[in-house]
Amino acid sequence: MDVQSIELIWLAGAFLLGLLNCFFGYRLFMVTVAIVGFMTGAFLGYLMGGWLGGSTLTVATTLILGLIGAWVSVVAYYAFIFVVGAFGFAFLTAFVWGLYGEGGSVLFPVVAGLIGGFVALRIQRIIIIVGTAAQGSLVSVFAAVAIVSGGGLWTYRNLFHRLLSGELSRPGGIWFYVALFAWVALFAAGSVAQFTRGREMYKRGWPKASES
Repeated sequence: MDVQSIELIWLAGAFLLGLLNCFFGYRLFMVTVAIVGFMTGAFLGYLMGGWLGGSTLTVATTLILGLIGAWVSVVAYYAFIFVVGAFGFAFLTAFVWGLYGEGGSVLFPVVAGLIGGFVALRIQRIIIIVGTAAQGSLVSVFAAVAIVSGGGLWTYRNLFHRLLSGELSRPGGIWFYVALFAWVALFAAGSVAQFTRGREMYKRGWPKASES
C-alpha cells in the first residue's frame, strides 16, 4: 500500500469519524476519546515513518503510535476533557481574531485555550457536547476539502495551521464561505442532536464527574 492510499484512507476515516463525533460525541464519549487518541497517535506515527523513510515502516509506526495514543487518551480522561475545552476555545478565538483582528499572534488563542481547558473541567457535559460537535464538524469539513482538492494530508494540516494562526478567515472567497456554512450547519445540527439525545444519559448520572 503506497503513501497516497494511506493518506486517502486516513482522510476518509477522519471525515466519517468527524461526523460520528459531531452527532454522537456525548453518547459515545469514551469511544471518541480512544478514537481521537488513536488518530492523533497514528498521525504522529505517519509523520515519523515518513521522516525515517520506507512505506512499511510508515504503516508500522502509524499503527503502533495510534494504539499508544488510544490507550493514553482513555487513561487520561480529565486531561482529555481539558484538551477538548482548550482546543475548542483556542480555535474559536483564533478564528474570530483572524476575522476581525489585525494580526496572527498566537498568544491570544493560547491564553484563551488555557482558560477554556479549566472551564471545561467545571462544566463537563456542556463542553463535551459543544466541543465534540465543533471538533467533529470541523474535522469532517477539513477532511472533505482535503479529499476534494486532492491536497492530501498536507492540505489537512495546513487548514488547521491557518485556522490557529488566524489566516484562514481573512482570504474570503466563495469556497471559504461554502466551507464555513457547512461547518456551522454541521455544528448546529450536531449540538442539537447531542443535547436532545444526551438528556436521558445525563439524568442517569453520566458522566460520573460532577458538573457545577
